[in-house]
Amino acid sequence: MTHYRFLLTACLLLCLPTACWADTYAPQKVVYHINYADESRINSTFTNINNHIEALDEDQLDIKVVIHGPSLEYFISATADSTKQITLDNLKLLDVQFLICGNTIAAYRLTVDDLYDVAEEDVVKAGLPAIVALQQQGYIYLRP
Repeated sequence: MTHYRFLLTACLLLCLPTACWADTYAPQKVVYHINYADESRINSTFTNINNHIEALDEDQLDIKVVIHGPSLEYFISATADSTKQITLDNLKLLDVQFLICGNTIAAYRLTVDDLYDVAEEDVVKAGLPAIVALQQQGYIYLRP
């Protein structure tokens, strides 16, 4: 019985620092990279972003999401899909900033008016250099 009590105590001690550590995140600057068309993967990434936000205080987190390549299709289809609109609106209400690749918009022969809730100031010239520039500013790169 003493052996089991020792193992239980050791397990509890190992778990305690993790629980305390999880509540002490430093401020974070993060760039999420989305360049895939798979909507289930995009939705999973948006869930990851929501979970990330829930784990930190709002003033502790700065999230940018770079959209380029086939992921632009999500913003195209969102113009007629209220579920996607709600998803994007909710993320924006949580101060998530979407940066849309201008090269991709041009390749699709579109304008910002063809995309859901995208303004000219949301467009970067090119997605990948924008990611590098954000990393140079201290943003951590994530691509779920």
